[in-house]
Amino acid sequence: MKNKRLISLLLVIVLVVSLIAGCSGGGTTKGGGEGAKNLLFQANGNTPYINLDPSVENSNGVMVLHNTYEMLTYYNYETGKIDPMLAESWSASEDGKSWTFKIKEGVKFHDGTDLNAEAVKKSIDRTMELGLGASFIWDSVESIELIDKYEVKFNLKYPAPIDLIASAAYAAFIISPDAAEKDSDWFNQGNGAGTGPYKIQKAVAGEEVVLEKFDDYWRPWKENQYTSIIMKKVPESSARRQLLEKEEAQISVNFSTTDIEAMKKSDKVQIVQRPLYDTVVGCLNTEKYPLDNVDFRRALSYAFPYEETVNNVLEGQGVQSHGLIPGGLWGHSEDLMQYNFDLDKAKEYLDKSGVKTDGLTIEMTISSGYDEYRNFAQLFQINLKKLGINLEIREMSWDAQWEKAKNPNPKDRQDIFLFIWWPDYPSPISWFEGLVRSEDKIFFNLSYIKNTDLDAKMHEASMLTVTDRDKAEQIMIDMQKEIIDEAYFIHMYDKSATYGISKDLKGFTTNPAYPTVVRYFDLYK
Repeated sequence: MKNKRLISLLLVIVLVVSLIAGCSGGGTTKGGGEGAKNLLFQANGNTPYINLDPSVENSNGVMVLHNTYEMLTYYNYETGKIDPMLAESWSASEDGKSWTFKIKEGVKFHDGTDLNAEAVKKSIDRTMELGLGASFIWDSVESIELIDKYEVKFNLKYPAPIDLIASAAYAAFIISPDAAEKDSDWFNQGNGAGTGPYKIQKAVAGEEVVLEKFDDYWRPWKENQYTSIIMKKVPESSARRQLLEKEEAQISVNFSTTDIEAMKKSDKVQIVQRPLYDTVVGCLNTEKYPLDNVDFRRALSYAFPYEETVNNVLEGQGVQSHGLIPGGLWGHSEDLMQYNFDLDKAKEYLDKSGVKTDGLTIEMTISSGYDEYRNFAQLFQINLKKLGINLEIREMSWDAQWEKAKNPNPKDRQDIFLFIWWPDYPSPISWFEGLVRSEDKIFFNLSYIKNTDLDAKMHEASMLTVTDRDKAEQIMIDMQKEIIDEAYFIHMYDKSATYGISKDLKGFTTNPAYPTVVRYFDLYK
């Protein structure tokens, strides 16, 4: 224990020295000097980015990209509506197969070129042509047409909510025409040319990103905003807590429950809990005995420790799920049936299934390095033991876990795959298309559902999303009723995020449509 504390303390010292040295003319985040006052340090539990190519990245790097690039539209979580961003207005044809966007005038890219319709077309064409990351969000687009210098038209193969897709967390960024001709290596060297409030000053793969103010940003800057941002990887939860308590960092997220309790007592740090659209499910292998038996799957659903997981393991950092769609997003309904922990009902459905438990072992794979997954899996293990079922918990790297899940032989796959899903753009259709749609080649449907009735309803809901959202929403709620009844998943919980931020930091908020993103332009002291 002493060694662990010493290592944590040394790490804090090294990070602070590095922070001071890395800011030219800046000083630390407290103390004298204009540079010090306008510098913000976010300590990340993991790497700030995987890929800085805005057409490709669909992981942690969005925390960088959403501060350096912008989209045509922005999804407003508070109102549930779509706000203008680089598009000042838009309209759709009656059949939802044609969309026209009027582009904001007077906006400059970081390289000095002007934003116009041609830049929009070139950006999205590049993303579609690369076909990487979350480029599939543009699948409906047949062609992009230039109407005039500041007007662009999307011609679609089928109806789709392009205003919503254009607000996506990934693959919707607008890039300078010159930068759009570069490859991913160019972006990953720390280059970029977006229209966002910050430019990339420095990028060290796996470790750190430094952002600096873009003087010609189209929105006006104020004196008390942060003009320099450091995003640095600090894996140790206790080290990140100490940086906040010493006022050397202003923002961090995802702490151990011990560190959260400690920060609640600090007069330097405030704890802020923010919603996410992250849904945690256990995907049940419906192609493998005995999980191909719906009553056996129902028995497992009644044996999961929902309340203990939310209250004791997560300590309130989440809520039990109501179906696939999380709260705060259309398609969510609290009228849906929930499985609750009930061993008597679990035993009833186990008997009904006819599955013999003598020597029965089922396997659950979870991503390694997450204490909360291990903890609730062990509680589940204890409950199943009371039913005569042995649960083997296998912690694996994501790559190994996913590789096993894609094995062509169902018997060689796991029985339960622990999975987190969040949308590429804020629409409930994302959960159905990702987790439920029948697949010829295994991708994200890790319950291996093959239900043509659900496929047909999914297609109908997707087509109606633009022309009759109320009807689309009701179809999605009805689909969830069937999915719950069939027990394709154990609907565990919807996550929330716990941030530690400096008490003098103002303007802090997050948007669950943009996971991990903090919009630094909105912050001030």
